[in-house]
Amino acid sequence: MKSIFSARSIALFLTLLPAAAFAAATPYPPYPEAVPSTAYKVTVDGQPVFTHSFLTYDQFNWMDYASFSMTGKVHVEITCMVSDRKVMTCNIRPLVYGIQPKIEGNKVSFDLDQPRYLVIFFNDEPAFYNTGLLLFAEPPEKNPAKLGDPGVVNIQDYKIDSTGKTVETEKINQAISDVAAKPGGGTLFFPKGIYKTGSVVMKSNVRFYVDVDAVILGSTKAADYPRRAFVVFNACTNASLSGRGTFDMDGYPYLWHDFQPDTGDGKARERGGKVIDPHGTGINGYTVSNCRDVSFNDLLLIRVAYHDINVNNCENYSNHNIKIVNRKQQYHDDGYNISGSHILLENGFAMTMDDTWALHGNLNDFVVKGFVVYSYTCSVACGYGGVPAIKHMRLEDVNFVANHNKFAIWIQSTPAYFVGRGYPTGARGNAMDDLEFVNCSFESDGGQIYIDGGDYPLTNFVFDHCTFYKPGKPSLIMGSKVAPILFKGCQLEGAALKSEDQLRQTGFDLMVPAKFEP
Repeated sequence: MKSIFSARSIALFLTLLPAAAFAAATPYPPYPEAVPSTAYKVTVDGQPVFTHSFLTYDQFNWMDYASFSMTGKVHVEITCMVSDRKVMTCNIRPLVYGIQPKIEGNKVSFDLDQPRYLVIFFNDEPAFYNTGLLLFAEPPEKNPAKLGDPGVVNIQDYKIDSTGKTVETEKINQAISDVAAKPGGGTLFFPKGIYKTGSVVMKSNVRFYVDVDAVILGSTKAADYPRRAFVVFNACTNASLSGRGTFDMDGYPYLWHDFQPDTGDGKARERGGKVIDPHGTGINGYTVSNCRDVSFNDLLLIRVAYHDINVNNCENYSNHNIKIVNRKQQYHDDGYNISGSHILLENGFAMTMDDTWALHGNLNDFVVKGFVVYSYTCSVACGYGGVPAIKHMRLEDVNFVANHNKFAIWIQSTPAYFVGRGYPTGARGNAMDDLEFVNCSFESDGGQIYIDGGDYPLTNFVFDHCTFYKPGKPSLIMGSKVAPILFKGCQLEGAALKSEDQLRQTGFDLMVPAKFEP
């Protein structure tokens, strides 16, 4: 039977389909006035990808970043323009991905067969303080909002300034209230533009959606943050921040505690420069308190002033594809401060000067799946102000690229390790049970494990098929009530981990029993 479709009609039909329907890679466009990198150019499958300049200290230290989405195997090429010199070495992290780039002159190239978050160093060692490029290869966005869809409200209907010249807090919060008042709520959509604001107050049943070429820009004046945070969720249900756009708090140094009116006289530091803990005088990033069914999805969160995402006494909080990128010269910028139950963080990235996950209070069912950590201090931190009560914590496919100052895992039930002003470390301890690290990798920039359990129970602690590279500093596991630690199917410096002697020979100070399974 002859087909009713001719070859010509099929060809015409294909030409009418959007190019993105067949593209394996879709570069992200910049938001207005974004500053291009002068250090790198990136292409994916031959398409230019806008690369953002991101200074971490000053003009001599940077971690620029570029983003695109992908649906199949893609080819990435990066041109290094630093001093117009040849690329002699290129280190791509996490190591466990096994990406070996091809180097030709000042260009490097490699293939990706799945979405990855990468930290790339050119002619430099893969350490926290060194310069490089962050490459965010994303999966396609699920359920993107579109203007014209039912329940979607355009923020520009509020006659809002989209150039970033006017602080529009009142209009943004009014729009959130209006959307929340609709039956079933809806989506507040931010199209291309720069929207400057102080404290954003979220409400139940509102999806706050930032399109890929839009940025929510923080005011640099503390007076614009009466809620002491950039975005506030308080007693909300079914609410979210979403989209492939950016929240840029522009917080350091303007909103950091040492620059606030109550400490701007220099009393936030000792004479030698040591920071005195401010206990809340800085402006937080995102606070989620006493909430249920709140989520953050797909966004890039940059330049927070103080603690990033603060989840306090919440149930069913989740994150998906959230990237946190901060400057490298400020403490108290923890990626997450967490307490509550049924917390899921899935496929994320964090570059922070302080801890990635600081755990507090009571924590039940805390799960991280797929994450790249590039932090100065700790990744999993339990100890500032006391150790939380934890029941079931699982980190799966988490890759610890750097914990330059301390350790990937730091559990401190006594005040022996760190006693800083304002930190009652070890003031209380709690039982911790069922802590699993599954398919995780621990690299060499910093320490890997530090556990001082003191007299408090720590039970059912498992490393399951984890990869340990040569540690940057000795690890420690001790405590009178720390049950035997299970290492199951783990690799240590390229060899199967089978004995306590192997741990000790590679820098583990092991003072509790360990068990080993293939």
